[in-house]
Amino acid sequence: MIKRRVTELNAVLADWDEAKLPNGQDKYFSVAFVSKKGEFRFVKRGRKTGLRMHMKDNDMKAVQPVDTDGMDIGHVYPVWIHSIIFYSGNVVMNLLKNGN
Repeated sequence: MIKRRVTELNAVLADWDEAKLPNGQDKYFSVAFVSKKGEFRFVKRGRKTGLRMHMKDNDMKAVQPVDTDGMDIGHVYPVWIHSIIFYSGNVVMNLLKNGN
């Protein structure tokens, strides 16, 4: 049986917002979420990107799938933050702490 850690949504959002590692390289992560159409989506390796909307007002993030060399593959997925199930191998508890 695989043991997974439970991560709070605030920690996921803070980690997602860091686009670069301390050495200047792009930061990659995996994410599983439910799309607007109710489909389960899993991005094995992706990076932070933007959308043509005010993402904070709409509680949205965006992920661009990439290959092992960091080249874009597929299209950008919009992600409603409350639909995130797994982030970098951890189960996400979709509750925000007070103040956010």
